[in-house]
Amino acid sequence: MERATQRDATPERSAQPRSGTDVTERAPDIIGAPNAHAPERHIERDSFAWNTTAGLLSGFQSVIMLMLIMRTCDVATAGIFTIAYTSACLLLTLGQYGMRQFQVSDRKPRFSFRDYGLSRILTTALMLLAGAAYLLVASNVLHYAWEKSAVIFVMCLFKAIDSIEDVLHGNYQQYGRLDVGARFLTARLATTLVVFAGAIIACADLLPAMTATTIYTGAFFVWETWRIRRSYGLPRHGSSATDKTLRSAVRLLKACFPLFLGAFLLLYISNAPKYAIDAFMSDAAQAYYGFIAMPVFFVGLVASFVYNPMIAPLSNAWARRDTHGFLRGFGRISLIIVGIAIACTLLAWLAGVPVLNLIYDTDVMDYRNELTALVAGGAFYALTSLATLGIAIIRRQNLLIGGYITVALAALAASNYFVPIWGITGATWVYFFSMLALSVIFSVCFLVCVWREDKQP
Repeated sequence: MERATQRDATPERSAQPRSGTDVTERAPDIIGAPNAHAPERHIERDSFAWNTTAGLLSGFQSVIMLMLIMRTCDVATAGIFTIAYTSACLLLTLGQYGMRQFQVSDRKPRFSFRDYGLSRILTTALMLLAGAAYLLVASNVLHYAWEKSAVIFVMCLFKAIDSIEDVLHGNYQQYGRLDVGARFLTARLATTLVVFAGAIIACADLLPAMTATTIYTGAFFVWETWRIRRSYGLPRHGSSATDKTLRSAVRLLKACFPLFLGAFLLLYISNAPKYAIDAFMSDAAQAYYGFIAMPVFFVGLVASFVYNPMIAPLSNAWARRDTHGFLRGFGRISLIIVGIAIACTLLAWLAGVPVLNLIYDTDVMDYRNELTALVAGGAFYALTSLATLGIAIIRRQNLLIGGYITVALAALAASNYFVPIWGITGATWVYFFSMLALSVIFSVCFLVCVWREDKQP
């Protein structure tokens, strides 16, 4: 897409000459908020610490819940939880619509919080409608039991709260207070796990435990939003590009559509083997694949700790036309991710099986090779996420669509062919090669786009 066609939807790059200015420039603190005049270094330190803690809790939420289920229920229930959590997270990409990175990097800003908020209400409603439609089809085609369908829908409600909360936390980060949202998110996630643990131990039944946990999560979110508004004056509304909020929200949705489609297809590609297992194998097989796939998300989670706090600084560097600093920042992050991936792959081979056996009270020794291959594939997933972040910052997100659609169709066909034949082993290698293909396609795309932009006057 030509640059002129994106002017209304994105912050323009500054006409300032390129320089070696530090890429750690940040948005000003919120005026009138407690600690508004605290040193930036203090806020950055708190942001990193709390964001890391919240990220760990978020990434390990399903791990801890699955661990509790394995000790109170049976392996089939664990399989139902795995597909429910997977489906809810896939639908969450529709709710969040790939907008967080766009919102945080909207430095001018071009869209007000009302625009972001209204668009998020629309996408979250669509998320729930899509979940209901999926369950209607699955109940008839895959013959889901009513309890399995109910668990999946409650899980969608559980994740819908994450969708609404995300747009608020995006606003806090946009205006330099990532620490505020991350601190409350940490508290919500920690207490939610405590509530789930109590409910699943008391009931030994997944459906009532998830229902109680969802009700608690919703209540905490309402209290959290009220408390932050009262104490910090957040969210900050900003100015809108137009007085017509609905029209502006629609423009925002159009601008973010490639990011949504990319996020949705990326998660679908990574989970295509799980859906093939759901269609051709048992709930128990789903549970075992879920056990060995857990470390994959640990790689992506740790990588996100590295690049998420850098979204705003990298966006500032790009806006200043500091291409050298921009690429230098991405290069450092890439090297760190590669180092993390190598360490995690070695750990998976050496210690993955006993650790997973201990966590899930099971035996996955037969899947040691598959576990290692999945973790290696997770490294390519992390590099893909980094490349798509760069493409989003330079506002060339439309270029993502072709690559994602191509690999998604290939993953769908490969999963439906190899999983019935080779089972979990087939699912593993479909995941690995899908992630490898995506990382190569988008890394090349990112570098070419930056090179072309840099050549323009």
